Amino acid sequence: MRVGFGIPNNQGVDDPNDLVALAVEAEKQGYASVWVREHLFHSTYVAERLGNKPYHDALTVLTAIACATDTVRLGTSVLVLPWHDPARLGKMVATLDHLSGGRVSLGVGVATTRDEFENLGVDFTTRGKRMDEILGALQALWTQETPAFAGTFYNYSGLKFSPKPLQKPYPPLLIGGSSPAALRRTARFGDGWHTLRQSPAQVAAGKAKIIELTEAAGRDPAGFDYSLTIPLRFTGKAPSKPLMERTALTGTEDDIAATVAAYRDAGLDEIVISDSSADMDSNTEVMTRFMEQVWPKL
Repeated sequence: MRVGFGIPNNQGVDDPNDLVALAVEAEKQGYASVWVREHLFHSTYVAERLGNKPYHDALTVLTAIACATDTVRLGTSVLVLPWHDPARLGKMVATLDHLSGGRVSLGVGVATTRDEFENLGVDFTTRGKRMDEILGALQALWTQETPAFAGTFYNYSGLKFSPKPLQKPYPPLLIGGSSPAALRRTARFGDGWHTLRQSPAQVAAGKAKIIELTEAAGRDPAGFDYSLTIPLRFTGKAPSKPLMERTALTGTEDDIAATVAAYRDAGLDEIVISDSSADMDSNTEVMTRFMEQVWPKL
């Protein structure tokens, strides 16, 4: 099992250079990956959390991190695909993959912020169809010298597309979400599953369903990667939920280690911890305390 760290580009940090410095520290401490989130507008719960504070762009932050680090993988948790043009996104991700030496893991999802879709002029009710189409378009753009793709929303033919990603055939596509549609999408397009706030029991059930659906689709699920982003709080108090029903890392170091072990036993390949705070000192303290006092227990 691997451990990653959530970079708080979504928490209203004033200076994005602090986010880069935090990623550098995560690499020094031995974290396998760093991950960023995405929203374009301060919508719904984002507006409630941030007010006028900034929400920094996911891929721009990862690009800066790529140039300041050497080994950590660079993950998105997650990009909202229906907001993106596949050709532009495909070029950005392929370029980032080259800049980083092939370290990109692309977590993608559909989001639920209807007001944000409306502000972007994207029909909320078509977000699932758009995501499926964009996934197919990205695969064509990244693997075909002269991409040919015909869909309802996007069509490409007759022109070369470059660069192709450094990773072959392309960076891992990690499908976000836990709905039946998300699990079907993982089976059809994904190289793995990246979910949020699921319990160990839910992770085990979701993984089993993905394997079933992938095999039914005629694909081999053996190489799939399963990861989860989860908040962490050292509270010193025993968690209120039974071990297999927990959806956060809370309690003492022993409590948190036991919860992480439950995720590992449920079949999770990587757990991404997050302080969910704009305070750089707090992020660094959580990062260090987990790596020094929890991770050795596992």
